[in-house]
Amino acid sequence: MTTTRRNFLKKACISGICLCGFSTILGSETFTPKTPSSETPNKNEIMFLKWITELLENLENSHLTEAQLRQIVKSSSIAHHHNLEMDTMLTPFKGHLDNFIEFIEEKWGWKVSYEDSNKQVLIVDEDKPFCVCPLLQKEKEKKFPALCYCSEGFAERMFTIVCNHPVNATVISSIQRGNNKCIYRIVLNP
Repeated sequence: MTTTRRNFLKKACISGICLCGFSTILGSETFTPKTPSSETPNKNEIMFLKWITELLENLENSHLTEAQLRQIVKSSSIAHHHNLEMDTMLTPFKGHLDNFIEFIEEKWGWKVSYEDSNKQVLIVDEDKPFCVCPLLQKEKEKKFPALCYCSEGFAERMFTIVCNHPVNATVISSIQRGNNKCIYRIVLNP
């Protein structure tokens, strides 16, 4: 049985492994992630989701500077990256940025363009009028702008693997921050 992207992500987030807005990257039909055996979240999974949303609210209302908040949440994206076995999923694209761009445009419906003629900066537009993170699907009326730092970390890891060198990602538009869609700026040679 093929696991759909949305069902997998919903299950992953319910089981507490999704903390990032880059969730739609699992749209590949060739990638078969591990899924929890239960369709319905159990009491512990529900409590974990509540814990995460409470943590995000507390982080948002803390006295941390933006740089501190970014560092905490962005660095946490490594757990999500490893849990989803992204290194394996991205292996065929290593050193083939154009192929990866073609893939995410075709399979995920994203729009990718270069900011400049030097092709050193990508603008990656998820092109969706909603936050794709299933963690937030039950919290639609609440906004967690700090969660976008996780997306930055996830994007950096993903494009670093594909490009074979460090890149820098910044969320420049976000549903969680009041914009109409999520857009990332990826500096390929920081």
